[in-house]
Amino acid sequence: MTKANDSTPKRTPIEEIGKVGLIDRLLTTVGTSLSDTVCFGEEAGHHWISSQKLLLEGIDFDLIYTPLKHLGYKAVLSVLGPIVAHNYTPCALSLNIGLSKRFCIEDVEELWSGVSAALQENKITNISLDLSSSLTGLTISLSSQGKQKTEVFVQTPKAQSGELLCITGNVGAAFMGLQLLEREKLLFNNNPEVQPQLEGYKFILQSYLSPQLNTSVGESFANNDILPSDGVFITNGLADAVKYLCKKSNLGAKVFLDKIPIASQTFEMAEELHMDAITAALNGGDDFQILYTVPLSKYETIKKELPQLDVIGHLTSDSGYACLVTPDGAEIELKAQGWSERAAD
Repeated sequence: MTKANDSTPKRTPIEEIGKVGLIDRLLTTVGTSLSDTVCFGEEAGHHWISSQKLLLEGIDFDLIYTPLKHLGYKAVLSVLGPIVAHNYTPCALSLNIGLSKRFCIEDVEELWSGVSAALQENKITNISLDLSSSLTGLTISLSSQGKQKTEVFVQTPKAQSGELLCITGNVGAAFMGLQLLEREKLLFNNNPEVQPQLEGYKFILQSYLSPQLNTSVGESFANNDILPSDGVFITNGLADAVKYLCKKSNLGAKVFLDKIPIASQTFEMAEELHMDAITAALNGGDDFQILYTVPLSKYETIKKELPQLDVIGHLTSDSGYACLVTPDGAEIELKAQGWSERAAD
């Protein structure tokens, strides 16, 4: 009688190396590296990149409190953001929508009205659209293409230690808006007679449900002879964006706690919900701001000519190590979901 082979293949939990580590591991097998956009060559004096996004009902959005029009608008911005962050101009959009049988024509038209508004705002007329069936609710898959003049592409410098970390707006508000909506949803589910109390929270609700994409910064950079070495669209928290920049540039970073722009209503909501606004800013999501790396020599120009930017820190030579510097000078290593932390020296 032959003894059965009771050995089983090793199964490694994803959290052991983190989401980012797993993506990097898969890409390494085909000779490429982590990136939020895909470069696909040059054409007619321009360099082109593409960006993709997949949004799943119940994971990325909740239709109980997310209007379809807002969802359509926000979905488009989520895929245009990485294009704009890299100093490219969005030119085209491909959209595929999976629909379960509970959605009707009017629902799709409402979703499309938000998509259409975002396309018009960003002057995109090259559009591809397809619809398919879904067994799991609403699924939205998007791909965007953008271009940049080849002369700008070849002049873009490599990120260097000492470069400034600049952000286009406040962070943490969208996450607090989501927490407010989740709280009111829970109260309503427990007692349908209780109506949601959303008055006085317009800023954080708008930050989550209807964010804005700042496309004017690129023009301001060009007008002031500033060429960022890199940019990251912030959708998974500031800490994730900083660590991503460090990963791409093989550098480190220091972020100064008292320089992070956080709105007063974010602090107020955090206090009301017994949460930490700093944690919301660092690890919350859907901020739709952009984090740029800019040469140190442009500091005075930024302070004078680009008041919409906040300088929150700088890159360092300490490869892969990103930290938060408190007002008293203490350094705390930045941590973000999906990232495995650097092993202790």
